[in-house]
Amino acid sequence: MTTASTTLLSAAFLLLAGCGSKRSKGPDWAISAPSGTVMAVSSQAGWAVQQREFQSLLGRFPMAAQMLDLFLKRARINPEGETGRISLYVMDLQLNPSLPRAGIESSSFLLQLGGFRDPKNLLLAVTEAFPMEGTLQVGKHELPLYVLLDFNQFHMRLLFDEQDRIWIGDLSALAALGKTRTLSAPTLRAAEWIDGRAPVQGLLLPENLLQQASEKLSQGFAKELPKGIQAMAWSVTPGSAKDAPHSFELAVTGSPEGIQKIAPWIQRLVALISNMPGAPSHPADLLEEKTRIGLRAQLNASQLEAVMARVSQPGLFKAILPTERKP
Repeated sequence: MTTASTTLLSAAFLLLAGCGSKRSKGPDWAISAPSGTVMAVSSQAGWAVQQREFQSLLGRFPMAAQMLDLFLKRARINPEGETGRISLYVMDLQLNPSLPRAGIESSSFLLQLGGFRDPKNLLLAVTEAFPMEGTLQVGKHELPLYVLLDFNQFHMRLLFDEQDRIWIGDLSALAALGKTRTLSAPTLRAAEWIDGRAPVQGLLLPENLLQQASEKLSQGFAKELPKGIQAMAWSVTPGSAKDAPHSFELAVTGSPEGIQKIAPWIQRLVALISNMPGAPSHPADLLEEKTRIGLRAQLNASQLEAVMARVSQPGLFKAILPTERKP
């Protein structure tokens, strides 16, 4: 199939999608999280390739990091200065305590590139760089698949969805896009309370995590995470200057009983921020509803590091990622 005909075919699929559908509140990357997502992190495209924090996190999933690098190079895409976001979704962690690194390397994941300023040129770059191979039904549409890499048992493919997002992952992971992708109301409500424009944002779905990997997680992790917590979302906006404070937001949703159990933990977090050296002049804001609780604060670098370490205790990343072996 020629590049021109492939491009026309792909564009036809995109044009079939309705443009007037009602959009849910919250960041698009969170709203579009695939079925079975356990946790996710999203970053502005330019920030993702420049900041060591995001690169370090992505490096915990070597295959995802390699696929993103391969895609950007072959499609000749320079994320710097872009309007879009790069998001990593982790499903089915396949943790194995006896193999500290193997479980992470084989974890099922999807990458999303969304919100780029010129999706038509992006589509053209994809059709020129990658051969088309079959289709995948997503919702009511059969969307073209493009070959990124075949390596051992991995068959890495990519596709454009009807919202001009690019999805990258193994065929088995991309199949999640063909399932119902309606997130639970608690997950959407958590995403509503974070800054959708923040350079880096995260999402954790504890119920999915415990359902898929409860037998492979430490007992301490399960004890730290109150039952009834359904979603956690967070965002960080770095300060505009070297010594400027960073904006941090955290939102947790769940059953009334779950929120009651986690509220003291959130309150201790507020107290920690208030009592740390160099505490911000404006105290942290605590927002609470029957099934949702949130925190907003301005933090310096050391405070942000301490708070993110505390946030990881209920399980954002640290509790489920193995410690790297030292040489």
